[in-house]
Amino acid sequence: MTRSPIYKYFDFISLILMATTFLPIVFTNLPPVIRSHHLWALIWGLSLFFFYPKIFFDKTMLYIIIYGIIFYIATLSILRNMDEWNKTNLILEFYNIIIGASIITYYLKKGDYLGLAILTRWAIAFLCITAIMSIVTSVINPMYARDIVGVDPNSIESAEILRYKRYGGGNYSTALAFLSLIPILIYYYKNISNSLITRKQITFISLIFFSALISMQLFANILLVILFGILAFLGTKRITQSTIIISLFLTFTIFIPRDVYINSLNSLSNNFEQSSDLNYKLRDLALFIQSGEEIKDSNTGTGNRAERYPLLWETFQKKPLLGCYFYSGVSGNGYHGEGAHLYWMNKLTITGILGLFLFLIIPYSFIRKNLHRFKAEYRFYYLLASLSILSYGLLKGVSGRETWYAFFIIIPGLYYLPLLKKKKNIRVRKVHQFGINNNEMSSINAK
Repeated sequence: MTRSPIYKYFDFISLILMATTFLPIVFTNLPPVIRSHHLWALIWGLSLFFFYPKIFFDKTMLYIIIYGIIFYIATLSILRNMDEWNKTNLILEFYNIIIGASIITYYLKKGDYLGLAILTRWAIAFLCITAIMSIVTSVINPMYARDIVGVDPNSIESAEILRYKRYGGGNYSTALAFLSLIPILIYYYKNISNSLITRKQITFISLIFFSALISMQLFANILLVILFGILAFLGTKRITQSTIIISLFLTFTIFIPRDVYINSLNSLSNNFEQSSDLNYKLRDLALFIQSGEEIKDSNTGTGNRAERYPLLWETFQKKPLLGCYFYSGVSGNGYHGEGAHLYWMNKLTITGILGLFLFLIIPYSFIRKNLHRFKAEYRFYYLLASLSILSYGLLKGVSGRETWYAFFIIIPGLYYLPLLKKKKNIRVRKVHQFGINNNEMSSINAK
């Protein structure tokens, strides 16, 4: 079975887009023009426009385009005084989403499930390499991920900090991709007959991703990967039992003396170097619990982060429908930039209820459409993987093409990996297993 030249062309461009996103060890060290993700994204967009313009009229794509137009007009009119940081992030978010959505839409609309499976397999390979390089880079500088985010390109220290990018370690957005893949890896561990690799290999890959998160010292990611990992292991068959156990556990935690939490957190922090961020975060959380119920506690980082919610809420109440910048001055009705990293609350504050609703339609409709494509046993793990990204926004910022490409391409693409086990002879039984009809099967065989 050979693939036609046009399919190979789009395979190549989409593979380069994945590599420029998930394989920084290679593309960070290439000449500026070749390594530019934006160049390849432009080529991808123009290629779709000339060869498959109907892709842009898919319901998901059409809505994303309309959403982008609405917000572009809004930032020029009713939201024209929005600060540059939030405005830039809205633009970059739309850019990452529309490219990610266009890639998955292309493969699904063309019925090229095999091509999607191949692309996904390469993306996972790139992420594994990047996870290993994240661990290596963290050995050199345990704080590199944080340093790169906060660096000023014009500062004297920037050259020293930015050189860590050459080692190919992941960033905050890559770390969120690591987190989101754990539930799917657990699915294949529990359904090994569908897996391309053995249980030992799945365990090894999962440990690499988890070790990368530990090495990068991203506290919120570690908490969520443990939570969603446990839920994935419990699975759907014991979901009622799991709900009861979790409810009893949460009820039980209310009656545990506060000193137990404080001592446990302090004891756990001793497992990490005293200068490490994880050591600080665990001790800081213990201090926050010890200080009592008051949220406005400037003595702890946890207290400062918790204080951002009421600050944003206070601003949100002034212009709840269309956002704090709706026909406002440059102050945005008292908007506090400190809360910008609380993704969902910040989006609610700056775009209002209407703006948040318009945005939520994108992930909701995308997830809903995929749930209809997938078998029942995969849906639960797909939901966990998708929600691990979306729930992260309650604690931190959700941004970067790594995150959105994982959400739109890799997580749903992982469903089609078993097709690679029979790529030379796709039988009707296997095709129907994936909900692919006879016409689509003929399309696959032609490719």
